Amino acid sequence: MKQRLAIILLSICLCITSTETYAYTSNPLLPEADVLIDVGHGGIDSGAIFGKYEEKDMNLAISKKTYKLLKKKGYRVAVNRNKDYALSDDNRWSSGGRHRKDLAQRAGIANTIKPKIMLSLHINFSNKIDRRGPLVIYQNKSDSILLANLLQQSLNRVYGIEEMPVLGKKYYVLKHSKCPAVIVELGFISNKIDRKMLNDSHHQSRLAEAIATSVEQYFAMIHPS
Repeated sequence: MKQRLAIILLSICLCITSTETYAYTSNPLLPEADVLIDVGHGGIDSGAIFGKYEEKDMNLAISKKTYKLLKKKGYRVAVNRNKDYALSDDNRWSSGGRHRKDLAQRAGIANTIKPKIMLSLHINFSNKIDRRGPLVIYQNKSDSILLANLLQQSLNRVYGIEEMPVLGKKYYVLKHSKCPAVIVELGFISNKIDRKMLNDSHHQSRLAEAIATSVEQYFAMIHPS
C-alpha cells in the first residue's frame, strides 16, 4: 500500500507547475512539508453546488492562493491536487465506494508525507439560506484545537462575524490523519452574500491571507525558530 501511495505522490508532484517546487526527504518520491493543503473534492465530485457554482472550483482557487502565500513566507507546502480531478481515481488499494476511496486517499497521503499540519479546505452548505461565514472543525488534539481557534479568529475578521470552531468527531479525514489537521469551511455556497464573495478573486486572496497569517501564528507558538 505504501509503495502505491508513493507512486501516486510522485505523480502528484510531477503535475505541479515548475514555479511550485518541493523540498524532498531522503526518499525522493515523497515531498517534505510543513503544511499539506487538502483541496476538497474535485473531478466527478463537485462538492456543494448552487446553480452554476461548484465547491470544487472555489476550493482549488483559494488553495492555490494559500499555497503561494505560504511559500512566500518560507514554508514547505504540498497540495494533493492542483487541477480538477478526483483523488479517488488514484486510489486502487482501498475498498469501498468512490467517496470512501477519496477520503482514504486524502488521509493516506497525509500519513505518508507526515506534514506538521494539514488544512482541508471546503465550502459549506445549509438549507438555511441566511447562514453564512466560516467554520473551522478540529480533531480532539491540543495542536488541532489551537490551529482551529487561530484560523477561526482570523477568518471571522474577514467576514465581520463571531463564530466558534467545533469538534469534528465523525469526519474521516480528521479521524484517520495522524498529523494535526483541521477542516476549514470558508463560507456558505448556499448564502447569496457568501457565494458572491467566494467567487471574487479579491475575497479569495483575503481568505488566503487570513489562513497564511494563522499558520504563521501557529508555528510561532508550536514550532518557534
